[in-house]
Amino acid sequence: MARPRRHRCREAGERKTGGSMTVLVAYASAFGSTREIAQHVASRMAVARGEVECRSEAVVVGSAIHNQAWLPPALPFFNGHARELAIRPVWAFSVGMADALPRPFRKRGAALQQERLARVLVKEVPLRGHEIFSGVYKAGQMPAPLRMLFRLVGGRFGDFRDWAADDGWTDQITDQLTRPASSPSTGIITG
Repeated sequence: MARPRRHRCREAGERKTGGSMTVLVAYASAFGSTREIAQHVASRMAVARGEVECRSEAVVVGSAIHNQAWLPPALPFFNGHARELAIRPVWAFSVGMADALPRPFRKRGAALQQERLARVLVKEVPLRGHEIFSGVYKAGQMPAPLRMLFRLVGGRFGDFRDWAADDGWTDQITDQLTRPASSPSTGIITG
């Protein structure tokens, strides 16, 4: 595998060289799992696109999900920049714990997360795609009584990130961004 090119943040007024589109990968993370996924997405995009820079010609926004909602810093970013985001290609990802749930509840848990998030994300920003990934779920993140109950009903703790799924989704975004502007877009990316 080729060594990923580095990605860097550029100041807003700095000139861009070359003709490629820049991409902002923004995230909110409570324990670091979402940050690592965002960094992985940016690094993978950098392999195919060169530098992935902190500008907003195309945007990927991600957040951890706690209590079926994005973290507080993520929604104000998304809502506060809705006007700017609405005129750019935007994808979103959420990192939850669906794969940590007992087997009978995993699929339904992911669907509930998707439905709830669709209701809170502003409609003025049409997403090209929204994907829910599983993150790292540690026993220490839960009070002892809930931890015991969670294990009794079949819940699991551990690192449930699926890097191949993350890579597939990132590659679909990268492919869409590298198409010529006159090429029709299929719109939604699903993973």
